[in-house]
Amino acid sequence: DPNFTDINYPCRGTSSTCGIQPQNLDPVTQRPCSTSCWRFAFRFHQEESKESRGFMIQVEETAGLGDGQKIETEMAREANLKVFRTYTNYEGVDGREMGRISKAVKEWYDGDCANMDLENVFIGGEKFFYGDYTERPKYGKL
Repeated sequence: DPNFTDINYPCRGTSSTCGIQPQNLDPVTQRPCSTSCWRFAFRFHQEESKESRGFMIQVEETAGLGDGQKIETEMAREANLKVFRTYTNYEGVDGREMGRISKAVKEWYDGDCANMDLENVFIGGEKFFYGDYTERPKYGKL
């Protein structure tokens, strides 16, 4: 599909924007299935997450967000879903850095999930060892 990650393509994973609606839900489970549009399936899970006071963790690699991730961000904004976006300055991120995202999520829950702004969480390393990066504000608009 040439529109797979084209942000200008109008599908945002909703019944009103998806062009393959009849194929999107399993007739028995009423959940996304193997014939679902990826945007519809992703949005379905975003909505489920929102309903349960959940959130989305978006991993941004050193090259930046991919086109599909930009669409996912737009869909999260439309669904009013909290997004924690990690960013880094090196490729070898491992489990030791995950404490930073855990801390951010815990603080959000401790604040009664009130702040719905995009939250940037740096999970990289020291500039001296891993290279330079641009520090971002903690919060931003989706």
